[in-house]
Amino acid sequence: MESVPSPRRHRDRQSNRRAAEPGRVHSAGHLLRQARAAFYREDEDEALELLLEALRLAPANLHIHYLAALCADLLSEEDTLDDVCAHALEVDARNPYTVACEAVRYLYLSNFSRAEDLFNQALRLLPGELDIQIGLGILHEYSGDDEKGVAAFRRALELDPDNVRARVSLGVAYAMSGEYQSALEEYVRAKAIDPSIENPHERLGRDYYLDGMIEEATSEFGRAMAEEPEEAAAYFYQMDCFNRLGRIDEALDLYEAIKARFGNQPELTSGFYEYFHMRREARTALEALAGSNPDDPDLLVRLSSLHRESGQLAEAIAAAEAANKLDPESHETFGLLGSLYFERGDYPKAIDACRRATELNPYDQSAYITMADSLLFLGRDKESQAAVEEMERNRQKAWRRYQDRFSGQDRADAGF
Repeated sequence: MESVPSPRRHRDRQSNRRAAEPGRVHSAGHLLRQARAAFYREDEDEALELLLEALRLAPANLHIHYLAALCADLLSEEDTLDDVCAHALEVDARNPYTVACEAVRYLYLSNFSRAEDLFNQALRLLPGELDIQIGLGILHEYSGDDEKGVAAFRRALELDPDNVRARVSLGVAYAMSGEYQSALEEYVRAKAIDPSIENPHERLGRDYYLDGMIEEATSEFGRAMAEEPEEAAAYFYQMDCFNRLGRIDEALDLYEAIKARFGNQPELTSGFYEYFHMRREARTALEALAGSNPDDPDLLVRLSSLHRESGQLAEAIAAAEAANKLDPESHETFGLLGSLYFERGDYPKAIDACRRATELNPYDQSAYITMADSLLFLGRDKESQAAVEEMERNRQKAWRRYQDRFSGQDRADAGF
C-alpha cells in the first residue's frame, strides 16, 4: 500500500491543536475530557500532550494510560508507549485498561492475534467501553481485516452514534473493502456532526488516489475544491492527478492557483511540496520556515535532505550541521551527517559522526555501514570489519529483543 505522510492511512491534514489557556491549572478529569475530544477528531498530537499532563496529575488513572498508549502507537512514539504500558502494569496488571494497554503494545509489534485477544479480554472485563472498542477497530484497520473493522466500528457507533472518529473510521474500513459509496456516506455523516473535519469528497478522493483510481479521485478532489476552496490538500492532490493523467495544462493552471492562494503559508505548503517531490518549491518554503523558526532542528534536517536530493551537497551539510548544534543528542542527525561527509569524501569526519550515531543508538545499521565503508576507504580494513561485526551483534540483539517482546517473553521475565 502506498504510504501517506502520517502513521495512519488517512492523515495528512493540519493539526487542530488548540493553544492552552495561559495561567490556568486544569484537573486530570478536565484534561482527559479534552484529550478524548482531540482523539475523536483524530488529533493524536494534542491528545497525547494532554494525556501526559493528565498522567502527571493522576498517575494511577489507567484509562488515561490506555489512551496515551493508543495515541503513542498512532504517532509511532515507541519510548512513550513502552513507558506508559510499563507503568500501567505497575499500577494494576489486572485492570481492563492495563490489559488494553498491553493490546496496544502488541499492536505496535504487529502481533495482531495477541492484540486482538487482549482487546477482547479487556472488553469482556469492561463491556461497552467505547475507547477500547475503537482501539479494537484500529487494530483491524492495521491488520487489513476490513470485515472485522466494519463490525468493530459499527459497535462503537452503537455506543456513541455521534463519535466522529468511529464514523470516519467506519468509512475508511468501507473504502478499504471497495465500498466507496458507503464510505462517502459515513464521511458525510461525520462532517454533519463536526463541520471542522476534512471534506468528505477530499477523503474519498484520497481513498481512490491510494487505490490507483485516478479518474475517480480527480472527480472527488474537484468537488472538495468547489465546496471548500480555502483548504489546500485537495489542490495538491488534484494537481498530481492531472499530471498522472497527462492533463498538463490543467496541472499548470492549478499550480498557479496554489501559489496565488497559499504561497504565503509555508507552514502549510512545505509538507505537500515535499510529499509530491516538488523540490524547488519545498526548499523555498522550508528556507522561509527555518528563517522564522531558527531553533527548530527538524526543519533543518528536512532542508538538508532536500538539498541533498537536489545535488547541493555543501548546503545539505551546512543545514545538517546547524541541526546537529541545536540537537546534539539526535542519532538521526549524526547519521545524516556521516552519510553526507562520506559523499563529500571526508571519511574521518564521516567515521566520527557515525560513531557518535551508534553510541546514541546501537541499532542504527545505516550508520555502521557508512562507518565501515569510510574505514575501508582509509585502508583501515580491520577496523572496518570490527564495525561490521559490532553491527551484526547489535542487529541480532535487537532481533532477539523484538522476538521476546512479540512473544511476551519479556513480560514473563519481568513477572507479569
